[in-house]
Amino acid sequence: MQTRASFSVRRPRPSRRGRLLAGLAVCGLLFTGCAPAVVRANVTGRPPVAGAAAAGGERAAARVTERGMASWYGPGFAGRRTANGEVFDPSQLTAAHKELPFNTLVRVTNEDNGRSVVVRINDRGPFKPGRIIDLSRAGAEAVGMIGSGTAQVRLEVMTLPEGMVRIGTTGGLMGFEAASRVHPLGTLLVITPPLGGEPVVVRVVSREVPIESPADVLVGLELYAVVGSEVNLQVN
Repeated sequence: MQTRASFSVRRPRPSRRGRLLAGLAVCGLLFTGCAPAVVRANVTGRPPVAGAAAAGGERAAARVTERGMASWYGPGFAGRRTANGEVFDPSQLTAAHKELPFNTLVRVTNEDNGRSVVVRINDRGPFKPGRIIDLSRAGAEAVGMIGSGTAQVRLEVMTLPEGMVRIGTTGGLMGFEAASRVHPLGTLLVITPPLGGEPVVVRVVSREVPIESPADVLVGLELYAVVGSEVNLQVN
């Protein structure tokens, strides 16, 4: 921590935002000098979402791909391997689709009640005729179809430029704290704003991310104002 020296001329006190930006720069420099080399990765540590690259580096808009009947699965499948080799966890926002590439993010909207959720494709199915997607229990709960078992839905593929991830915000975090639904507590994440600026190192202090959030990582309001909602991210 720097101490203020005594001068005959008083310097104006920097604004709160200015202090934050200075802190981010110092933090990035400190970790650059003493931390082990980081490996470029996306926020989940999985391969980038297939088809995520956008022409000219700009974000591609979500596009409607299908409308049809959704179902959900979970009981009896927990702990089994999904089609991409992961262990199926009904509490995660995942889904099975016949054709979409693994790790594609899809917004599923229940057309009966308007509720929606973003899920990640990690399995194949459904195998019953007339159904277009099988949600995990968490996904089904988010769109309100647990009781009915099925629902008429609209699917939208969510795309980002390659190597970028979504960041969300919450008022429950301060400074360089972060919440992540996919990283262990204590993990250091290096966030780089897409328009330049010093990298920001945050520490995962919570796994609590709202089920309806399309982001995997949340930061505090003040830090969010600096880094933005779509960033490059490294896992240290």
